[in-house]
Amino acid sequence: MADNNHYLMLTGATGLLGRSLLRDLAAAGRRIAVLVRPGKVASAVQRIDELLLDWQEVAAADVPFPVVLTGDITQPGLGLTHEETEWVALNVDELIHSAASLSFQKRESDGEPYRSNVDGTANVLAFCKTTGIRRLHHVSSAYVCGLREGRILESELDVGQTPGNDYERSKITSETAAREAEHIETCTVHRPSIIVGDLLHGFTNTFHGFYKPLRIVQPFVEAFMAVSVESSSLLGVLGMTGDERKNLVPVDWVSAVMTRIIQDQTLHGQTYHLTSTHPTPVSQLYDVFASLVAELAEQARRSGGGGKKASGFDTSSLAKLFGDQMHVYRAYWRDDPAFDSTATHHVAADLPSPVLDDDAIRRLCRFAIKHSFHWPPVTRSVVVPDARGLLEQRLGQARWKSDVESEQRFGLATIGPGGGQWTLCCQSNRPVELRVGLPADDSPVVWASSQVIEQLLAEESDPTSARLHGAVTVEGGDEQQRQQVLEMMSRLSEYVPAGGKPLQPR
Repeated sequence: MADNNHYLMLTGATGLLGRSLLRDLAAAGRRIAVLVRPGKVASAVQRIDELLLDWQEVAAADVPFPVVLTGDITQPGLGLTHEETEWVALNVDELIHSAASLSFQKRESDGEPYRSNVDGTANVLAFCKTTGIRRLHHVSSAYVCGLREGRILESELDVGQTPGNDYERSKITSETAAREAEHIETCTVHRPSIIVGDLLHGFTNTFHGFYKPLRIVQPFVEAFMAVSVESSSLLGVLGMTGDERKNLVPVDWVSAVMTRIIQDQTLHGQTYHLTSTHPTPVSQLYDVFASLVAELAEQARRSGGGGKKASGFDTSSLAKLFGDQMHVYRAYWRDDPAFDSTATHHVAADLPSPVLDDDAIRRLCRFAIKHSFHWPPVTRSVVVPDARGLLEQRLGQARWKSDVESEQRFGLATIGPGGGQWTLCCQSNRPVELRVGLPADDSPVVWASSQVIEQLLAEESDPTSARLHGAVTVEGGDEQQRQQVLEMMSRLSEYVPAGGKPLQPR
């Protein structure tokens, strides 16, 4: 089984699958380090704050804050500093490569999907060699089969098939590279089919693929309320009969099966098709799409706004616009082959792939429509706890490598946005330095929500009382050590930095 004192590194944590893996693996007791690229307006750490806030708001799920590595798979060395790379070499023994570009056609502007899927995978493999990581979980795609028909085996990869698009071509190349890397002792390949949102909540943070037809049609019908849309007319544009079937799998199911495989090393080294045994008929999808769009148009008519009567715009015009924008996705919507999933069934017979009935499809679509095919909500305004900021005010910015000889040390791990995972190095029963990541030994680890840690650091509560009320737990060590850790935690609020300036939330 997995060694829960070492870290598991995850790329693609902010993606739909990555965020579910972060939640499920952390719930299974794994320590997670995530590689995250900064956004245009948010740092890598702030993007994880946002992600954990999503889990709280959408699913009422509290997820531990991981160690955040600010980097980019398209950069040599993943864009990490020497200190960060050293930290990985000392603390990480397994990596899940989930980051990928989902572009179907090569973009001349940035070279995607090849830049991320081919060059990015090459950089990840080189990084594994540099840091000594020998166990790899490579997230590929069931569609490395390309335009093949019939039954597709988990053991097959490049058999001379014709790829349907640049995405499939790039995934064939990247999976081949992962399998053939000589320095990787165990490569486990996970091949999901078309991942859709969370089955329970309908949540998704990406709106391509499955959502694309609805996204294209919805604004036209809402804008031109007199236009009626029929699923048969949309299918005809794509040259389909409706009898075709698409292999759709909810992200929560994919993550649950992957977590089981990742947690059991006896299951590593194989290829798994994470595919549905009950593919969804395309006619069912388009009937639901059409009914939802008609429902939206009717709501617009009743409200007396949000649209206008069509003038010189009919169903054929809509179909042409639909066809023009769906051109890239024609291969995507063809009839899927039959994916063999013998290996997956062997390890997860009690986790059968869910059947997507009309209600499930509507739930997925309504989430997308409600949020205007955009996530996070533009209206979101939430104050994130500042446990991380207050802690760094007292002890300085967390270091990747300790600069002090500590007499004692303990771990501090927070749950939810605004936190982190640290080792507090202590002298004379007082924390004096903050180090990234939890101790690799059995030193005690304090667990609490970011809100509770913020309260403790602001002297609105004390650690012993918080523990008695269940707001703080201490794992590892004996009871005497756990009490000593709580006493050292309480001394954080007494700490005055050089210059004697008061400590304020940032």
